[in-house]
Amino acid sequence: MLTIDDLLFIAIVVWLLLISVIVLRALKNKEEIMSSEAKSRRDMIDLEKITKNIERDYKPANINLTSYEQEQEDNAIISYQELLNSKDKNHVNYDGSFNNKTDIDIKKVDLSNNEKNAYDEHNQINITLMSYEKEEAFLKALKQLKIDLAR
Repeated sequence: MLTIDDLLFIAIVVWLLLISVIVLRALKNKEEIMSSEAKSRRDMIDLEKITKNIERDYKPANINLTSYEQEQEDNAIISYQELLNSKDKNHVNYDGSFNNKTDIDIKKVDLSNNEKNAYDEHNQINITLMSYEKEEAFLKALKQLKIDLAR
């Protein structure tokens, strides 16, 4: 017959077996999760890497002009090459003497002096806040009228 010590020993062994099975299953699940994460990382498209490769290896396509296109290019007012060269030189000079009295910032373009000066204002941010003084005075007058009518 089994004694209490034998039953206690069997219970401890069964308990240790259960704990070891639970631990082994947890490790197996963790490995499966890690392998699926590694697979998903491997399968993911690395957009940043692709973008850097495109930027590094970008070469503009050579344009082969037909004789008609070459004739049009030669007779054009401004050539395609001039457009490409001037695309980064966009600047506008404004007439400083023009003054607008409204809340909206309006500037007059100085067309006579446009090519002489470089545009330096693109680095500066001009912030103009709208004034609500007229609206606030109107609301105050309405509130006063409401109080006067309530009497």
